[in-house]
Amino acid sequence: MCHLLLLLPVLALPVFWLWPLGVALPVYATAAAVSVAVYVLALKVWKAPLVNGTQALIGATGRVVRVGARDVTLQLGGELWTADIDGAPLALGERAVVVAIEGLRLTARSRTRDVSIQ
Repeated sequence: MCHLLLLLPVLALPVFWLWPLGVALPVYATAAAVSVAVYVLALKVWKAPLVNGTQALIGATGRVVRVGARDVTLQLGGELWTADIDGAPLALGERAVVVAIEGLRLTARSRTRDVSIQ
């Protein structure tokens, strides 16, 4: 279906054979405008950042719900993730930013440290 919308300007060319120019031109302009709108939306979606999968977790902010010796458990959305600590130790309830992921293990650092860099 989407391919037909993208080919709409080509498929609408026969209107110039069937109708007079005063009718065909607005019909063709409408078809071309719809096609351009679909192209713009498709490009916007194509260039949108990743919103699913493990790579989408990088840059996400979570809350520390458990503190271990070298790792913490982060709550990201409705999920609990084990994360290694990058830099200063994290405290219970502190906000942390995910900076890397390897397999199913995250690396996180304090959100305040991340904000001070910018």
